[in-house]
Order: sequence, then C-alpha cells, then structure tokens
Amino acid sequence: MKKFLTIAAFALLFFPACTEIEMEEMPARKIAFNVGHYFSGTKADPSTKHALQGETEEFTAKAFLHADNGEGGFLATQDMFGAAGDLVKYHAPVGTGRASWETDNEYFWPKAEASYINFVSWYTENAKAQFTAASVTETQMNWGDNANPITIVSDDNILFADLAYHFKNNETRNQLVSNVSEGVPTIFHHALAKIAFNVKLKTSSQAAKTLWDVTVEGATLKIGNNGYLPLSISGTALTGTDAVTIPWTVNGTAATSEIVGWSRPSTGATLETISADFQTATFTGFAPKTLDATTNVYETATQPLLAERTVLPQDLGTDVKLSVTFRINIFHDVNGDNVKDEANPFSQEIVTFDETSLASLVSAIPSWKMNTKYIYTITIDPVNSKIVFDPAVVDWVDDNPSGTINR
Repeated sequence: MKKFLTIAAFALLFFPACTEIEMEEMPARKIAFNVGHYFSGTKADPSTKHALQGETEEFTAKAFLHADNGEGGFLATQDMFGAAGDLVKYHAPVGTGRASWETDNEYFWPKAEASYINFVSWYTENAKAQFTAASVTETQMNWGDNANPITIVSDDNILFADLAYHFKNNETRNQLVSNVSEGVPTIFHHALAKIAFNVKLKTSSQAAKTLWDVTVEGATLKIGNNGYLPLSISGTALTGTDAVTIPWTVNGTAATSEIVGWSRPSTGATLETISADFQTATFTGFAPKTLDATTNVYETATQPLLAERTVLPQDLGTDVKLSVTFRINIFHDVNGDNVKDEANPFSQEIVTFDETSLASLVSAIPSWKMNTKYIYTITIDPVNSKIVFDPAVVDWVDDNPSGTINR
C-alpha cells in the first residue's frame, strides 16, 4: 500500500511540468484574416482577387468552432465570436511590419489536431433591420425574406464572403491582394449591382455646312427597389476535411456574378423613381467636318447623366422603364467656319422615350446581376438621325453588347 501511494504522489508532482512543456512546444496562434474581393477579369479566370480596401476597412465575421471531444467526435458547435460576431479591421503596416486583418478581440486557434473552425463573413454599408448577425449560421445567411424584403438605396453596399470551411490555422495565399500574406482566406462578393448612364455625340458621316446643338433635358428611371437574398450551403458540401472556401448558393446555384440571386416579394413589391439624380447634358456646335483618320468617326467626350449608384439585382422585364427627352437644334454653317449663320435653328427635333422598357431598348441586357456594374452610354448621331444605347458590362464581366434605335 505504501508503495502505491508513493507512486501516485510522484505522478501528481510531474503533471504540471508536462503541461508547461506542451505549451512551449505549441504556442498560442492568433486567428487572422487574409482578405480579397472576387473580381473576374475574364470568364476563363474567375479566381482573380483584388483588394477590399477602398470600399471598407472592416467587416463582421462569425466563427463556428468544431472542437474535438477526444473520443473520435466533436463537442456541440460553439459560436466562438458570439451571436453578434466580431469586427475584423484592417491594420496598415507600421515600419517594416506587415499589414493585417484582425478581430477587435483576440481569438486563438484550437490546439487539438482534429478541431477546426468554419468562418462566415459579411459587410453592409447601411444597417438593415431585416438582417441580423444572430440569424447567421454556417449554412444560412438570409438577407430578408419574402415577408420582410430589404429596400435598397443608392449608397447601399452589401458584401458576403465565401464560407471558409474546416480551417485549423492561418494560411498563406498571396493571390488575395490585401497587403496581407497570411490568415483565413476571406473572398468577398458584391450582393448588389451598380448602374450609371452617360451620353455622347458620335457620327461616321461628314457634314461640312451644318452645326448641331443637342441637349438632354431630363430623364427618369423606374426600378424595383426591394427584395430578398437567401444564401445557403448544403450539408453535403460540408463533408470534406480539407481547408477550402465554399461559395454560397441561391436555390442551389452558386451566388456569383452569373445570377440575379435576389427575389422580389410576392406581395408588397415597390418601385423607386429616379429623376432628380439625372443631370442635364448639353453639346454645342457639333461639327463633324473631318473624321478621325483611325476610327473614321467624329465624336465628343462623354458627359455623365446618372452617376454610378447601387441597385437591386433584378430581371428587368417590364418594370424597369426609362424616360428621356433630347432636344436637337440644327443650324446652317455655309462658310464651314463653325459659326452659326442664324440665331435660331432652321430645324428642331424633340425626341422622347416615354416610360419605355429598358430591356426593350437594350435587349442584350435582360437583367442586372450581382457583383456587376452596368454603364449605359446613350450615343446620339444627329447627322444620321440615330440614337444608340450602348451598355458596357464592366468590372467583373468583360462584355460590351449594344443595340441601335432609329428615330
């Protein structure tokens, strides 16, 4: 009996020493983030990433810890950052140090080899009552629902990152352009779309003895402005053991710039009329006497009509309607000296598109998709009596469709 007690006491004395040695061999590792923004330079290379700074230097993240229970399984999932998540902020490099994205509070990676964390991250410029951090899980992130749609305004910006699944440590992924080389890969997508309208004059016909003054006197755009975005990840996607980033889906389709994503509510769908934000534009003395030797056209610089603004991704259908009025005054210039021969125009035309479906004016663009910007350039050819709506789908998709409307 005495021998047994002596051995037991000896063992207890050494347990604390073993614990200290283990902590030295496995130092605490602080969780950090490596942040980028999804930006497909070409459809063939959707993996290109660009920096998020400039849009925001902070976002919210939640971390779902799957802790090893020591018996070949896992403890109940823990909401490691709390129900509200935690802010992740960008810290610029100081001296020779590195930049970093870190949470307000310090968190550390689990030491058990089998334990892992799933990360969900998002950002919104304006708070939306229909979205709460507490409702976000590792498989659901719903921006409103059919009964409680979100109203989108011009300066909204909603971003969501791919799920960072099964991570056990910070990773090095230099293709995430955030001046950070190490952390949880956090790849953001824009949940919304952007539009802008410009105008210019352009012709491929010479006119030596005529001048044109063209004025865009006003415009109105009616758009759908409320909807909901149900993001989810199916359980079957969460079965591997590799650390990967997994895209969210909308009804089983990856939530990228290839889909609209958002749905309009079955009841209570609302429209916004954009009018005051449109600017007037005036072109004076358009004189296409000599065409450009390379392009064989004569054109003016582009003037803005509607500054870039956020819109709800949507099928344009018949709801999105454009009204715009152009006034075209034509003057004689018999001497070809770019001086009007009379004070008043010898001819005047007023061209009006009155609540015309935007999709019918530009059939190549039937919808506005997430993570995509649409820049509509209205090109007026006063010599040949044509107006061309030439939208460019830019920034994430390299495409330039156009359509011509004869007046």
